[in-house]
Amino acid sequence: MKYLKRDPRNGNWLYRRVVPKVLKSWVSQTEFVISLGKTQNDALTQYGTHHQKIEHMIALAKMGVSGLSPAEQRARLKAMLEVWGADPHSAGRDDEERTWREEAAAKIVDRYQDPVTGEYEGVPEEEAVKARALLGGVTKNSPEPTVTDAFNFYLRENAKDTPEKRKKQEQRFRRAERNLIAALGGDKAVSQLTREEVRRWRDMRIEAGAAAGTIKREKSDLSTVINTARSELDVRGDNPFENLKLPKSNVSRRDEREGLPENVIAGVYAQLEAGPPDLLAIWTLLDFTGARPSEIRELNVGEIVLDHDVPHLVITEREGRSLKTSWSIRKVPLVGKAFTEARKLVKEDADASAPVFPRYSREGGMDRLSQALNGRIRKLSDNPKHVTYSLRHNMSDRLRAAEVYDATQRAIQGHSFGRGEAASYGGDIPLEKKREALLTAMKVHE
Repeated sequence: MKYLKRDPRNGNWLYRRVVPKVLKSWVSQTEFVISLGKTQNDALTQYGTHHQKIEHMIALAKMGVSGLSPAEQRARLKAMLEVWGADPHSAGRDDEERTWREEAAAKIVDRYQDPVTGEYEGVPEEEAVKARALLGGVTKNSPEPTVTDAFNFYLRENAKDTPEKRKKQEQRFRRAERNLIAALGGDKAVSQLTREEVRRWRDMRIEAGAAAGTIKREKSDLSTVINTARSELDVRGDNPFENLKLPKSNVSRRDEREGLPENVIAGVYAQLEAGPPDLLAIWTLLDFTGARPSEIRELNVGEIVLDHDVPHLVITEREGRSLKTSWSIRKVPLVGKAFTEARKLVKEDADASAPVFPRYSREGGMDRLSQALNGRIRKLSDNPKHVTYSLRHNMSDRLRAAEVYDATQRAIQGHSFGRGEAASYGGDIPLEKKREALLTAMKVHE
């Protein structure tokens, strides 16, 4: 809470913020100073409301209100009136307020008035909307949520916990939003969506050449957003995406990726022998644990446990690091080359919370890692199904070939144990059992 300050005179809490340059022509003061109460709890409760008002004002000054959904437009105009000290839902509380609001509206539109006829001509919608808000306020009730409102709300409420993941999430959902709005011919109230329109979206995506798997994932995202709007924004009606018939994929999910041929795995090792050492360590850990690339690149030093009867990695959620599912939380034994590399990575005086792979753990690291490793794979194979993630498929194949018990396979790779009672009872597979499985699967003799 950047603008939460303590008043040194009386100890009260304030929202205190220098007026941004973009608002200099909108407000007369040089600083926003708003009392938030005597206690910190009061301040924390009120901070968000006042901060949002000013952020709406900044957005209004920078981008205006054109092209917004009715709800977004109302929110920005309401914030404008409230920051000015005006009643947002009327023409003014008294004659003095009504007078200055009329004068402010006149300054906006008077230059568009014909001096002969007195008629207003060519007033841009952007300025007309502001003038109308000054003259009459905005409605008390927020307009019905549109598709854009539903997406904005969903992304606000379900934002990923790191900038990198939020960026990818935003790109993915905004792409789905654009495709739906293109099929609709424009933004539309969520409650007014019809089955015919979502079929039109599906047909449009098919005609555009989107893969069946892509359409299925996009439909799932759209359906999730609509369901969230129904439960959280009081949107009425059924979800028209439910049970929508989709094209069948010619490629199973299992076949979207293939395990790497042994010569390719060995070839990447050979390329990495000259360095860099962190990339060799990542490749080795991926190969010998079957973990996801994101799980390895985000490891902290304290999550490599060597002083244990069974040395292992701890893959867990923490601040700044989320996992695909709760089943992904696990311990994976370090065997063979993985143990050798892990010993090089952990120094005696190292900070347990420090990232093991700083080059790849920060924002943009996943893309850099994929480019670095996939580039080396591509020198050995032009098969698009051969990528770094393929090493997880290799591990699955090795565990099955070694006739490792299914639950142990799942425990090693962080897969769900299923649904219902099978997934609800029992603890994790012991580290010793996982270690035995990996030693057999990787043909390591220790």
